[in-house]
Amino acid sequence: MRLSIAAKFNFFLLFIFSMVLVFSAAYQAVRERDLILTMIKEQSREQIEAYFDGLNMLMLTNKMAARETLRHKFLNHAHVEDARILRGDAVSKQFGAGLDNEGARDEFDTLALAGKGSMEVVHNGQHSRLVVTRPLLAQRDFRGTDCTSCHQVAENTVLGAVRFDYSLDTLFTRVEQNILTSALSLTLIFGLGLLLTLWVIRTWIVRPLNQLTRAIEEATDRHDFGHRLDGDEGDEIGRVILAYNQMLDGVERQLGKRHCAASQTSTHDALPLSRDKGNADGNKPGTRHSGPSQPK
Repeated sequence: MRLSIAAKFNFFLLFIFSMVLVFSAAYQAVRERDLILTMIKEQSREQIEAYFDGLNMLMLTNKMAARETLRHKFLNHAHVEDARILRGDAVSKQFGAGLDNEGARDEFDTLALAGKGSMEVVHNGQHSRLVVTRPLLAQRDFRGTDCTSCHQVAENTVLGAVRFDYSLDTLFTRVEQNILTSALSLTLIFGLGLLLTLWVIRTWIVRPLNQLTRAIEEATDRHDFGHRLDGDEGDEIGRVILAYNQMLDGVERQLGKRHCAASQTSTHDALPLSRDKGNADGNKPGTRHSGPSQPK
């Protein structure tokens, strides 16, 4: 398949742009998702600490019955899908089973009550969420509070855990929208750049080459070597045009020399022929020359 120079340039630029667009979009998606997860994880740490402090305050003031109010306050935070306090066996033995939502529901709750925290992203079809759990251990000095004074257990016993579930759907949707906006912007910029490149190629490369091609075809077909082209000597195409004009000058000089040589040769051959003809006419046998007449 024969392609013009402009088509080859455009195809190459389109290929380069497609590769850059795909890799930049993928890199941006990964970077933005990592940034969102980092921010959510930092937010979860702060909210867990705040939840612990709120529970301690309720315990110290004997208002643990109002812990559901505290829970609903955290549920009203942005992107928080679920917030629960998990009651460990040590606390259940001392104070009872507690509320229905304070028991273990899945493996994350079980691991948290076993003393192993979690911070994982869970995908359920189109839904994505971040599950964060942190065990609460009995310590003699936990943020200024002696846990063993209220809970008659050994130090570092798991009293319970705090669990937060964060919805990532809206955040990931925002990332996709940002990527789409960036891709459209890059496509628009590339389209303008491609049009500018096409204009530059047609003006500075294709047009001079077409002029040179037509001039060569006319010189070949019509044997007209007097037409000269104008070109910028600062670039490669201009130097090609200059070389073409110099070639035509050389061809014209050679043709002129040949024409002069042919003219001189024909003139030199014609002069002896005329002399021989004159001598032949004057010395024909039987021809008599009469002198001047004498007066009688």
